Amino acid sequence: MISYQVDDRNIGVLTLDHPHKPLNILSAASFEELERLLTGLALGGPTGSPGQDRPPVGLIIISGKADNFIVGADIKVFAGFRTAADGVQASRQGQRIFGLFAALPFPTVAAINGTCLGGGLELALNCTSRLISDHPKTALGFPEVKLGLLPGASGCTLLPRLVGLQAALDMMLTGKNVYPYKALKIGLADEIVSAPALLGAAKERVLQLSAGRVVIAKRRKPLVARLLDGPLKPVVYRVARKQVLKQTGGRYPAPLEILKVVRRSLGRRLPAALELEAEGFGRLSATAQHKALTHVFFAGSGKGKLPAEPVAVSRLGVLGAGLMGTGIATVALDKGITVRHKDIDYQALGRARGHIQKYFQGRVKKRILASRETGLTLTHYSPTTDYSGFGRVEVVIEAAFEDLELKRHLIAELEAVVAPETVIATNTSSLPIAQVAAGAQHPERIIGMHFFSPVEKMPLVEVITSKATNALTLATTVKLGRRLGKTVIVAQDSPGFYINRILTPYLNETFKLLEDGIPVDLLDRHVRRMGLPVGPCTLLDEVGLDVAGRVAGVMAPFIGRRLEMTDHNQRFTEDGRLGRKNGHGFYTYSQGKKGPVDAAVYQLLDHPQRRTIPYEQVRDRLLGALYNEAAYCLDEGLIDSASAGDVGAIYGFGFPPFLGGPYWAMDQLGLPALVEQLSRLAQEHGSRFTPAPPLVKRAAAGEWYHPVN
Repeated sequence: MISYQVDDRNIGVLTLDHPHKPLNILSAASFEELERLLTGLALGGPTGSPGQDRPPVGLIIISGKADNFIVGADIKVFAGFRTAADGVQASRQGQRIFGLFAALPFPTVAAINGTCLGGGLELALNCTSRLISDHPKTALGFPEVKLGLLPGASGCTLLPRLVGLQAALDMMLTGKNVYPYKALKIGLADEIVSAPALLGAAKERVLQLSAGRVVIAKRRKPLVARLLDGPLKPVVYRVARKQVLKQTGGRYPAPLEILKVVRRSLGRRLPAALELEAEGFGRLSATAQHKALTHVFFAGSGKGKLPAEPVAVSRLGVLGAGLMGTGIATVALDKGITVRHKDIDYQALGRARGHIQKYFQGRVKKRILASRETGLTLTHYSPTTDYSGFGRVEVVIEAAFEDLELKRHLIAELEAVVAPETVIATNTSSLPIAQVAAGAQHPERIIGMHFFSPVEKMPLVEVITSKATNALTLATTVKLGRRLGKTVIVAQDSPGFYINRILTPYLNETFKLLEDGIPVDLLDRHVRRMGLPVGPCTLLDEVGLDVAGRVAGVMAPFIGRRLEMTDHNQRFTEDGRLGRKNGHGFYTYSQGKKGPVDAAVYQLLDHPQRRTIPYEQVRDRLLGALYNEAAYCLDEGLIDSASAGDVGAIYGFGFPPFLGGPYWAMDQLGLPALVEQLSRLAQEHGSRFTPAPPLVKRAAAGEWYHPVN
């Protein structure tokens, strides 16, 4: 992975290039190789390359990859931790090896092109200087908090000392990436150069540093920044802690540990600060949240073998210029795919183009893209009110209104104009794909793609196959979903597929709780306390009560009897309550802004009198309904693994990541305990809570959904 050469000016160049893999990842072997090479350089001795009998004037660290520097350490190492002591030891080892860069008797320059995350950024922080390219994929960040950890190989210690307290906390507490111009502004990078000129610029920087010329001027921070790093530090910590608790409810220990470590270590001598960092890393590595989040990482990053060689998609057709169709067109353009966008309404297409332009202007404003790149991207977008140009696309995504006959009509029109091998994907949240494809000339090329709103932000795509869908169609669709930057799960054709299948009993129980008298706002607060991003009443308002009603109508014949489904959703829509989009739902809305609960909704419920229902009962009823249905889904083969179900629930509707997903959470609760809990709920609240037979069978056999548990 690591090669070392010296040029004719005695500049050492250390090149990182993981063989046979697209990304540079620091494995245990990589650390050993780095330690051997750096120890040799520090002693002025042999490094394993011919003709190297004297130390270089300086060292450049650069990647051999086209679009990434180092994306971090091998997460599998973290998954192997059993105790806090394991984490402490790993942290100390990373600190020691990266510290060898800082201890070299000559300057070191990190030449960063592309993604530089986690351990990659920690390596760079130990260098004398950091140069970064203006490549579109250049981004620096510490995503460790998303794994329930802190940057433990010196990052938590060195970053605040380099960029200041506020900027460092913003990076580490959120896991957000910093792009080139922001990195330069905060002092994380010393210079931005074009990617082709990066190595040459790094060599010049080495020569300047080795000659003793001052090339890294100490930036004088603005007065506010100096105050925040000085007398106002307690205010920064207090505000940051308040924000963390507001956003996480205290359910995630990593951000609080980061604050604790930075507060205790900043200003101390480096060895003592690094030890505090290692101890904090060790504590976090032993938490249940870290183990759950690591499980989610692997569940969401697994690419999986495709059933056939997919068709490469360079041209995409999109039908429908509504919210979903426009979002799909936007993300496709962002990934370099040419989009032909059709709608019968010129005004809708105009709004779609305006939305797309606003999206890319936002990326320019954040300095993620240059203006010229936006202009070039928009040349790949063409709106139309007919099917001209659709004969050349490899895939069409139909994103029309959720109406079976309309979708069948559009598929018939498409089959008359697209090439015989073109994949036709229907964006539907509940309509069975076999029914959508009924009457099609080539049902084998028709497949479901369930995107979630807003498409630009929601990370999941649910791909649904019917019995007629062939392997090539599936492979091409999954590959396209991944190229769009989405996590893809594959579900078999069934009413509601997987996400809406498990959401239906959850939302049905929402109405049952409202029938029992719980106030709308209290119910939403209880659910946010559980760790979901929004309460179920707010969710219904956002999705649209009419949309939820259509999904419930599809689901009712299938699982309605088992769930004792209510008709209150229908009552709300008949009352003209569609949610945020028409300003009337559970809540009141004024100029698009959410207001208080509309008290009139209680008249639509069987028991308009309100009463408090304890948090624990709300939690057990809502999650119990969801878990029970999830047990049916896996047993029926609706999804191919518990891991797919976990990541689908987290990315599809915000199931709490710290719980690891429904199946991981059931394991943690204990399947026998869950069966007992559901049996008690069935006695108290109705047969809808009767434990699913496959769940009972698994519990009795002492089995787990995830054997690693």
